[in-house]
Amino acid sequence: EGMTLAVIDAPPHAAPAASQIAKRSQLVLVPVRPSAFDLAAVPAAVEIIRAAKVKGAFVLSACPFRAPEIAETRAALEAYGLPIVPHEITDRRAFSRAVTTGSAVTEFEADGKAAEEIRALWDWIMKAL
Repeated sequence: EGMTLAVIDAPPHAAPAASQIAKRSQLVLVPVRPSAFDLAAVPAAVEIIRAAKVKGAFVLSACPFRAPEIAETRAALEAYGLPIVPHEITDRRAFSRAVTTGSAVTEFEADGKAAEEIRALWDWIMKAL
């Protein structure tokens, strides 16, 4: 109560909790790495979003630099009919380095590519809301 924004990381395999969180959300982002394991979890996440009747979108994350799997994953996600954030989050060292300092990547390396990707994602989220 009284919050304007809450970011909650809830896995789809924890369906009861994830469903309750989704029902109270304006937007549910599903991070998807370009891997078979992540794609296998997508149907459960989509089911939660649809049952909650909430806006949902996919964000490609931990993407290998310029890998063909990115386009393949994007194509597979299109079949679900949810928007796909047009900005990928690349698997960059700055993310792990930032964590070791207790910082967000936008604090750790504010002018770096990783921070740029996060700002682009944030801008997309703000427009989607």
